[in-house]
Formats: sequence, C-alpha cells, structure tokens
Amino acid sequence: MKVSVEWINHFLEKKLTAKQMADAMELAAIEVEEIVESSNFDPKIVVGEVLEVTEHPNADKLRLATVDVGNSTVLEIVCGAPNLEPGQKVPVARIGAKLPNGFEIKKSKIRGVNSNGMICSEAELEISDDHEGIMVLPEKAKIGSKLVDLITSGEVIDVKTPANRWDLNSVIGIAREVASQSAQKLTHDYPEQKYNSGNDFEASVESKDIAPSYVLARLKVDLGKPSPAWLTSRLKDSGIRPISVVVDITNYIMLEYGQPLHAFDASKIDGAIRVRRAVQGEKLTTLDGVARKLTPEDIVIADQSKVVGYAGVMGGENSEIDENTSEIFLEAASFHAASLRKTAIRNGLRTDASARFERGLPNNLQLIALGGSGGSNKGAIDLLVELAGGELLGVKTISKPDPVTQITADSSRISRLLGIELSSQKVSKELQKLSFVAQAGSSSEVRVQVPWWRSDVTMEADIAEEVIKLVGYEALPSTIPSWRPRRINFDSHWSKIWQMKSVLMSLGLFEVSTYSFISPQHIEDVGWDLEGHLKLKNPLSSEQAYLRSSMFPSLLSTAAKNRNYSKNYGMFELSKLFHKTQKGQLPHESPYLGIIMVREKDAYRRIKAAIDRLATDFNVDLQVEPFVFDPKIAHPSRAAEIVINGERRGIIGQLHPELTAKNKINGEVGYLELDWEAFVGASKPKTSHALSRFPEISRDISVELDAAIPWVEVARELSDYKVEFISDYYGKGVSKNKKSLTLRLTFGSNERTLTDKEADKLAQKAIETLKNKFGAQLR
Repeated sequence: MKVSVEWINHFLEKKLTAKQMADAMELAAIEVEEIVESSNFDPKIVVGEVLEVTEHPNADKLRLATVDVGNSTVLEIVCGAPNLEPGQKVPVARIGAKLPNGFEIKKSKIRGVNSNGMICSEAELEISDDHEGIMVLPEKAKIGSKLVDLITSGEVIDVKTPANRWDLNSVIGIAREVASQSAQKLTHDYPEQKYNSGNDFEASVESKDIAPSYVLARLKVDLGKPSPAWLTSRLKDSGIRPISVVVDITNYIMLEYGQPLHAFDASKIDGAIRVRRAVQGEKLTTLDGVARKLTPEDIVIADQSKVVGYAGVMGGENSEIDENTSEIFLEAASFHAASLRKTAIRNGLRTDASARFERGLPNNLQLIALGGSGGSNKGAIDLLVELAGGELLGVKTISKPDPVTQITADSSRISRLLGIELSSQKVSKELQKLSFVAQAGSSSEVRVQVPWWRSDVTMEADIAEEVIKLVGYEALPSTIPSWRPRRINFDSHWSKIWQMKSVLMSLGLFEVSTYSFISPQHIEDVGWDLEGHLKLKNPLSSEQAYLRSSMFPSLLSTAAKNRNYSKNYGMFELSKLFHKTQKGQLPHESPYLGIIMVREKDAYRRIKAAIDRLATDFNVDLQVEPFVFDPKIAHPSRAAEIVINGERRGIIGQLHPELTAKNKINGEVGYLELDWEAFVGASKPKTSHALSRFPEISRDISVELDAAIPWVEVARELSDYKVEFISDYYGKGVSKNKKSLTLRLTFGSNERTLTDKEADKLAQKAIETLKNKFGAQLR
C-alpha cells in the first residue's frame, strides 16, 4: 500500500519528514518497503494553451498543435494524442527540458515537420500510468507558469501491512500508529454519523451471514463538477488514477478510512436493492467489460430484475455511473470475507476493495465512512455535498454495531511475558496513546476497553504486544537462553540430499524450485486428465488451482522458458508430489527427484548416465527396463522404468519429438522422475577390498540370444565375474528377433596368477550359465 507523507501529516500535530515517519512505522511493526522521494519538474516544463490543431500533412495519426507558452511565444508541436483539443491547458516540455525519466527534449523533425517541444501525458511526467492521451490541466492554470509551481509530487511511503490489521489499510489507521510512536495525538479522527431526514427506500439483505452490515444512501449529484487538486493529488500519490468526482470520492474514503464504497446510477436500478447469493446460471458483465458466469458461492447486489454488481469486488456495466447520472445509490458494507476471496480469486479480480473486504471489516465502520455530520471530519456524504453538489435523499441501514471488547489484564503477568518490570499505571498510560480506554485498578489489575477498530486485540497477550511496541523493543533485556546438552540422534536425511545435489551439479545441472501448484493448462498441455489431480478449494489464483502429481509439467515449462540460454543445459528439483487416496483421506505426499536435460543429441544417453552415476554413488542396485510410461510424452523407443527391489520406482526416457517441437525446444529432451525415499532406502553401505597382487586374465565372448534381453540382465547372471559390455549386433548372420552380444569377462585370484586353461574353463562356465538361463548360443 502506498501512503502519502503529506496525507498522514494532515492528521498529525507535528509534521514529520518521510524518514521520521518511516522510522515510526517500523517501530509500530508496519513493514516499510520503500520511500519514494518527491521529484520536482524541470523549470522548462511549463503551462501552455492549445490555440489550434491541424492534421499532419504526412501522417494520418499525427496532428500539428499551435501552443501559446507565454511571453509572446507560440510553438508548433507534433502530437499524436487522441484527446488533443483547442482551448486546453497542457504541460509543455520546451527544448532543453528533461523529463523525470531523464529524457531530454530536443528540436526534431517528425515526418518532415519541425516539432519544437513535447506536449506531455501523465505517464511521461511520472504522475500516473496513464499514457493514452495528454494531461489536461485546470482552466485556471496560468499560461507560461512552471509546472512545478502548479503540481507538486509528494513523497510516498510503500508499506506492507499485516493480514490481521484491517485498520492499517487506511491512512488514518497508519497515522494513529505514527502519532503514538512520535508522542502526539491525531488532529482529526473518524467522523460522526449524523444524517438529515429524507425519503426512505427499500433495501434488504438475504442473510446476516453474507453481509453483517449494509448501509445504502441515496443522493443527488452533479457530475459536471471536477475533483479538486488536493483530492486528485492524494489519489495519484497512492497509485490511483482520478476518474470523476463521485468515483474519486469513493476511492478517497476507501484509502482514508479503509472502507470500500460503491456508487450505482439510481436511474438504472429497478426497484428495491437486495444483497443475496447468486443463482446458478446468472450472468454479469462487470465494469471491465467481461461477461462472467455466477455461482451460488458468489454474493451479489441485485435489483428486482437483474444482478448489478459482484459484492465487494466489482460493479456491473448495467448500473455504471455515466455523464447522464444525476442520482446515485452509495453503498457501504461489510461482506462475508471468505466468499469474497473465493469470488475474487476464481475470476482473477483482486481489487483494492476486495483486498480490504477479505480481511474482515467491523460493523461500525460503514456509517462512519459515510459521515454526514457536516463538521470538520468529513465522510463520503460530506464530500459529495461539498464537492459534487450533492443532496442527501435518504439512508437505509441494516446493521448492528459490534460488541465492545473488554479485557482485564494483569501487569505482573505482562511483565513476566515481556521480561521487563511494568506497573499497572505504566501499562494503562501506554495503551491510552492508541485510544484504548485503560484504567489501572488495585494492585496489578488493568481494565481495558478495546477501541472498535482494533478487532485483532482479544486477549492479554495482545495487550502485551501493544505495550512493548510503545515502550520500545530496545527496552527488552538481552539474555542467553538456557540449554543443556542432550543425546543427539544424527539424521542422514540432509547429508543424502547434499550428496545427491553434489553429484548432479558435477554433471552440469542447475537446481530449480518450482511451485507445487499448477494450472489446468499445464495439465492439459501434456494430455493428462484433470480428474486425476487434486484440486484446491481455495487456490491463490486460477494459475495455481491443482496440486501436481508429477514434476514433469513444471520442469518442462521451466526448460522451455530457458531454451535461449544454451543448446545444452539441464536442471533438477527435489520436491513433494501429491497423489489421490481414498475419499475422506489425506493425499499421499512423497518426495521425488526430477531431472530434465536438453541436448543437441544423445539426451537419453545423458539422462541414463545421471541415474547410473547416482546408483553408483549411493550404492543402489536398480534396473532400467524398457517401458513406454506415457505414449503422449515419451519417445516410443527411448523410454524405460526404473526398478528397485522388484518395484517400479521411477521413469526415464526421451520426450516425444512432437512434444519437444510444441514447446519450441531445439534438439532432444531427456527426463527422469525418481521416488527419492525408495531410492535412498535401497542404498547400501559401500564395501572395499584390496586389489589382487596378481595379474588378471580377460576373455571376450559373443553369444546369440533374444533381442529383447537387456545386457544388464545378462551381466546380473554373471555377477561372479567382472563383466564389461563391448557391443551388440543385429543384422546379417544373426537370426530374426535375435542379437549378437559381445562381453568381456575378467578373471583373477588373490592367491596366484591363473593359467590360460583355468581362464578358459571359467569362460566356458559363464557360457553354460547364459545357455541355461537365456538359451544363448556361442557364436
């Protein structure tokens, strides 16, 4: 949230600098992310008046503007803004002026016509993000005057507020904390609620559960009146673009008091307004022009014939305020927070208003934000009457104030909790700085009445937290915690992980961390069924709606995003996967290792080398056996399963060329996914023995056997010898569906050198073993 330093100072007795204010916020546990210093405009950026606008002779989308910039100086400037009109007062950057981004204006020729300056937009002046047209200044702006004298860009502090403090999403809430930390009081507080009598009208709430508090006011307004500069300046400093006087006032009140408001065009409302749950099949086109399907989970605002808005999220086009609006309904409410959060996330409509409703608003706030007292503390009704020629016609209130929270605290217990000695009088005095009603009783008792805006304070520990923020954390003593050595049970979990990472990094792979949440698009892109994946009830966004059962979609997406990095690269991740279990039971979570490699060629051989290296380092006996684990993603002849202790514990293979091309990856892609717990569980301690002092003897043998038998299975049968794969051959001279396999057998003894006759005998024994097991024939 961005807050204006000037706006907060409006509430303080003693004005603070941005640095002093930020320090006070930090002491109040408000996280300061950035202080944005004010930027003064170059003196060569001045106010000009557009005298004439003509078409550019050589460009359809450009026009020529004749602009009076004062001191009898008229400039001709080429401009492409669609909203440029004669008679406008506009900011003009003259030759030599520097814009806030450092760009210097020079005399230029655009499509053959000289341009002697630049008519600026708000984006170019870094006032807002609006770059759709030039900035139009007030009519009273003096021609030739410096823009810096007309518009001052105020300092802004960007803060991150805790989720349980709705009041810190408002200027007055932050100002209260700053005042308490700087030993002063607020000069302005929440306005009183006092309304003139008026004609009543109908409004209802289906259930108090969906809207514990709902207030609706009806007013006459004049939309022809502009918003004053002080109001638009504060909105711009807070990152909100001014639109019209009514919308600007509702946004202003939301920022100042933390209460979102919404205005409907009264002429577009058919009969009584009703807050209710949506009916399945209902539709609403929201203000962003998107037609949305409603569900019974959604809370909506409706009249007698239609839905006119998503409660607390966004209004509908069918009740939008326009230039013909003369009467409005102004809504202030507190809605069911969880329902609003679901609606906002499902529709991708997280707005400033929904973010505040999601934290839960007290029932007292709505009437206060509307105001209506006519005094110095102004609410929305006061500002509409003052700035928009408003006239209050009536107010409908469906609300019951929240009960007052009262806590009896004990200063001795608070002292023990904090580690410093505090009397009941000291506790009471500190709490009063935050407008708590606190009274020290007999002995150590403190009776506390919590203000209605501090719904987060419910118990003695909360009181202690508020007291120490005011006393200062520096008052807490530094102590060394007591500790006695205990028996330590060493856990090899992390050592195994670091061992794995060391191996894979030595192969040139990068470690990545991707989300365990994936989108429906991720799942469908690889041809999988959504029903096979766990769907979250409350996803953070529609892009993170499912829990992944495989790392493949995440790693493939990451590899595709890095395809311009290199022709040969790879990455790995160790993370949990989630699989469905029986209904009513928690999903099965298990850590898996995923590896993906992109290579110009030999991707499968490279990924196979990775698992071989891991198996060697961890001393795991595993087999890689041909198996097309998924025909939609696996290469039909380069896919296998990883078998450990007779069970499939992983997959390995090369991706199908069509899938590789679809993700715009050049070359080949190898992929591996391994059950990490099963792999580590099969790890055995390594044993070593001394090398023989006597030379070894080798014999090469070639046998013919079934082509489907992998050589590793052959080697497993000859485990009594050292076996090395030499080659295999398919073709002329070999029977159909057979292959010729050449192996090197090495024999030795620790006692003596074997004779050639003994070596031949051992080789013959190995051949007999292969003949009996596989039906192999010596070639």
